[in-house]
Amino acid sequence: MAAEEKVLLRAEDFDGQEAASRLLRQVIPAGGMPHAVLLSGIRGVGKRSLAELISRTLLCTGRDKPCGECPACRQLAADTHPDRTVIRPGEPLSPKGEKGKKNIPVDDIREAVRILSAHAYEGVGRVLVIEQAEQMNGNAQNALLKTLEEPPQDTWILLLSDSPGQLLPTIRSRCWLLRLNPWPEEKVAEILRRRGAEPEKIAECARICGGSPGRALEIAADSEYWARRGRLMKDFFSLRARSEILAVSGTWKDDKDQAAEMLDELEQMVSLLMKVRLGQADPALIREYPEEWRRAAAEGEIRGWMRLADAITRARLLRQNQVTWQAVVERLLLDFMEVKSRW
Repeated sequence: MAAEEKVLLRAEDFDGQEAASRLLRQVIPAGGMPHAVLLSGIRGVGKRSLAELISRTLLCTGRDKPCGECPACRQLAADTHPDRTVIRPGEPLSPKGEKGKKNIPVDDIREAVRILSAHAYEGVGRVLVIEQAEQMNGNAQNALLKTLEEPPQDTWILLLSDSPGQLLPTIRSRCWLLRLNPWPEEKVAEILRRRGAEPEKIAECARICGGSPGRALEIAADSEYWARRGRLMKDFFSLRARSEILAVSGTWKDDKDQAAEMLDELEQMVSLLMKVRLGQADPALIREYPEEWRRAAAEGEIRGWMRLADAITRARLLRQNQVTWQAVVERLLLDFMEVKSRW
């Protein structure tokens, strides 16, 4: 979930994620926590939050784990627990490391192995969390292998990865694999409400985030996204006459650095309208669109929606072929006007 705000979760927050729920509710309470777990899934799906919850459950000294009240839980919440070590790219663990590097060097893994081999301060055990584990270079992954094969007693290693296929097969084979699946829209919407997202943005964020609560939270807070979306609604869906096209395209000519985002978002908007037409999305999601587009989403020919989807694909190709961005926008605006005129 969002990295900028730590929210202390419970096992029930992962209901719907079968493997995670089983680990939290059955495996750990029974004392069967694997020494190494590889948490995978799309960016923002909750791997870091799950690793946090696993750490709290393992290191909690209270009766109902995690209790949230014992000294260990308070230290974990403050990121000061001496028996949990976190490695992430750009934040060196080793004194030899350099800040800002994109990979995880072998020195950081060697330092982590040294820490794991020491006696736990609190006596419960030690947890090592490696975020973006696929960023370990080859030497770093090899340095971790021996510890994965012969882990010290009462130590647990959590590897987090968006792209587990980039890890060595020997690393993956020594880990218990746990994949987090994309969340349904209603669950993402619930998370957004709990985090205090603006109510009018919740449905849109939950719909376009691809099942990633972290991504949904980013979108909700992204003022550039909402400003660009407002421009797209005004320029593409509220355009009234062909005579306005040149003036409108002129307002976009200096925004070629936003071209990829603009085309992606325009495609998402067209896709939503088409899903409403096919009965696959709630018409309430398009209530902000102009009346003629809402009508087309209710009764317009499917061919028109396909033409718009093709037009956006063609715009990407034109851009790749070095056609000026203003010309690409003009062609798109013409396509939108032409399709709308046939409905």
